[in-house]
Amino acid sequence: MNETERARMAMDLARDAHPWSFSIGGLVGGLFAVYLMSKLWEKLLFQRVMDDPVAGKLSSVGAGWLTASAIAGFGMADGGPYRWFAFVLYAVPSILIGALAHRSGMKLREQADMAE
Repeated sequence: MNETERARMAMDLARDAHPWSFSIGGLVGGLFAVYLMSKLWEKLLFQRVMDDPVAGKLSSVGAGWLTASAIAGFGMADGGPYRWFAFVLYAVPSILIGALAHRSGMKLREQADMAE
């Protein structure tokens, strides 16, 4: 079996794969990318600038979504035009991380209110 036959066989397997497999991979990758970028933005900027923990955490998730989506758009281009679909693809993980960040910010706000 030469390289051409191997490549053709791999393409056939990829075409026959379940369509959800790519969606789940995109979701997991998006969760990781947006979480990493939001934590980076939170530590570098929003934790120092915002007084309200909920606003700071939600702003960091928004900035993380924009950053991760922009990087993913270039990565998905693969030598072609920019892929704007990355912003849509990473929106669902951003909503999930935003919900967790909101919950965490509310807990921090309650702790700060109880300490006063």
